[in-house]
Amino acid sequence: MMIRLAMFLMASLLSSGTIAEQCRLNFVESDLIAAIGVKPKSVETIKDDGSVKKQYKFRNELSTDELFSDDAEEKYEPQFYLTISEPSCSKEVKIWFYKDNKNTASLTNEVLASRAFKYLTGVSESIFENKFNKFSSVNSFESFDDKTHSKFLQSGDIYSVDVLYNE
Repeated sequence: MMIRLAMFLMASLLSSGTIAEQCRLNFVESDLIAAIGVKPKSVETIKDDGSVKKQYKFRNELSTDELFSDDAEEKYEPQFYLTISEPSCSKEVKIWFYKDNKNTASLTNEVLASRAFKYLTGVSESIFENKFNKFSSVNSFESFDDKTHSKFLQSGDIYSVDVLYNE
């Protein structure tokens, strides 16, 4: 009797679509943040068309007054973001950032990105650097590693790396 009940329940769940698909990105969010090596300055939860994203900002933002001050250039740090889609069962992590300036020279956004990429994909930071160097000849490309599929994009001074796990 119990076996029939269990089979009926399973069939009901399957037919109604309530059994969730397996999470493709299997990582611990706090370990990802720790792997970057810098504490985020802020975290924002974004709700967009029924989906939830968590966005981490790792650089100081200038206030409106600071943006229009004479020394804004001296204070400005190009932002580094990490956006996790559906944090409870993520399908994608977006690493995106602005080109470095002298204020980020001691710890560049490219280094922060390579640390996040290494944690998510398992490939070394030097491999990320080689991939990143492709931007000298192209604006976008895709990369397939053992466990991930990544999309690299450059638009002006903005760089984006979308990391998706292979199915």
